[in-house]
Amino acid sequence: MDYGRLTAAYAAMEQTRSRLEIASLLAELFHDTPPEELAAVAHLCLGQLGPAYDSREIGLSDKSVLRTLALASGAALAELQVTYAEAGDIGLVAEEALATKAQQPLFEAPLTVSRVWKRLHTLSRETGTGSQERKFRALAELLHDGTPQDARYLCRTAVGKLRLGFSQMLLVDGLAEAFGSREERGMVEAAYNRHPDIGWLAQRAAADFGSLDAVRVEPGIPLRPMLGERLSSAEAVLEKQGGEACFEWKYDGLRVQAHLLPGGTRLFSRSLEDLTPQFPDVAEALEQALPAGVIVEGEALAIDEAGNLLPFQVIARRRGRKHGLAEKLKEIPVGVRLFDVLYADGQETLDTPFVTRREQLEALFTPSDRVACTTLLRTADEGEAEQFLLDALESGCEGLMAKALDGGYRAGARGWQWIKYKPDYRSDLADTIDAVVVGGFHGRGRRGGFWGALLMATRTPTGFETVCKLGSGFSDEDLAALKARLDPLRRSEPPLGLEWNLEPDAWFEPELVLELLGAEISRSPIHTCGGGYAVRFPRYKRQRDDKTPETATGSDEVVAMFKQ
Repeated sequence: MDYGRLTAAYAAMEQTRSRLEIASLLAELFHDTPPEELAAVAHLCLGQLGPAYDSREIGLSDKSVLRTLALASGAALAELQVTYAEAGDIGLVAEEALATKAQQPLFEAPLTVSRVWKRLHTLSRETGTGSQERKFRALAELLHDGTPQDARYLCRTAVGKLRLGFSQMLLVDGLAEAFGSREERGMVEAAYNRHPDIGWLAQRAAADFGSLDAVRVEPGIPLRPMLGERLSSAEAVLEKQGGEACFEWKYDGLRVQAHLLPGGTRLFSRSLEDLTPQFPDVAEALEQALPAGVIVEGEALAIDEAGNLLPFQVIARRRGRKHGLAEKLKEIPVGVRLFDVLYADGQETLDTPFVTRREQLEALFTPSDRVACTTLLRTADEGEAEQFLLDALESGCEGLMAKALDGGYRAGARGWQWIKYKPDYRSDLADTIDAVVVGGFHGRGRRGGFWGALLMATRTPTGFETVCKLGSGFSDEDLAALKARLDPLRRSEPPLGLEWNLEPDAWFEPELVLELLGAEISRSPIHTCGGGYAVRFPRYKRQRDDKTPETATGSDEVVAMFKQ
């Protein structure tokens, strides 16, 4: 298929804010795509070279692509740098540069999806001496053979910022419409939750749509994690879960999904990132404790020499580290507290009641200082649950997670079978909120040159709703880090599906999740969360790189916290 067919679809999708229209455009695109190119097209629609757990990146920066553009277009690098500083979008700079290109002809060889896909994968494998120059030349060759519109999206893909503003769930909509019907979307989503590789899913849907109902968990392929709702009292939790529940300590660590395979263990984060290279000691400890062929889930925790649990910020120093890892392995010992088994004895256990899964988990291994199960209490007594919460807080935990005795594991879903129970969700908002940055306001005075405040949003099934303007809690280092992270995410229009009344100085792609704490939740005539709720006096706590916009706090959670 001609790459221009794909970029034409990109351009059409970029011009609309209607989810239904985008889903229909995706369905038409999938219909037009040859079966052998479906996986490539599905991944390229997300600006990716594979599923999240593949961790494959092209590795080119905006500055590198500007050098490539100078090579491909004949334009002066200094002029391109000025244009980029004004536009803030490498794709628009590329399109303009190629549109005014003096050299002719533009077309030397057909630019197909397969050719682009293979060449981008080749770029992602380039390492060592001279690798950057080889990447420049390979990308310049693609730019030379494409149209200016092709250049817009090639360059955006190369730097990892396609800027179409939609997530995997819209591709799920498009696949259902393309190969089945909108009414069968639930089946497609259930398959994706168990096997979150959109390219694989597209190929299977095209070959045999009905077979998606038979997709099951596969060791080595992470499934999307289950999430919980929130309540503020043991009474409310027990009422919601039928009068009796299992309460577990909720640790302040890093959630990991461990796949113990015959060839080694792989660890995945809640956003399906492969954590194995950063936590080889955790993988080793699990291999020593557990049999091969199981999938378990737990919390990786930093633990000091006395056995005390350390906060999330300590273990976070290990994430994303490529250099000096050996020193960090000694400096930050890590243990695991397991809370679920998702696959054992050759089959998934998602539909097995929680109490049975817990028994299965405990039977798999002998606890040690490094690997143990979460501390658990099964009770129907409110007083016992409240005392258990106090014990958890005194031990350095965030609170409790209550689980329904007969509840299954709903991959990728949030529900009342799991409930976060923390000290107080009411006026003092003792729990934090994970919100998505969607806009920024220019700083003044000491914050001149930085983003002085950020427009934050909560998640809805179809997009986002604003919940507060965040301007407190930032150190000078935070402001610099946030500017570097957010500037490449600038866009000219509000994100797709965002409901807003307050207009910022700049809009951002909804990608970065921040944890914030506020004084309370109140009704608001300005913010759109849940129809008009906001966090008052919000204060920044930290970036949540382990979370995606799809796993941020939902508007319905904020409304529930207010009503409690």
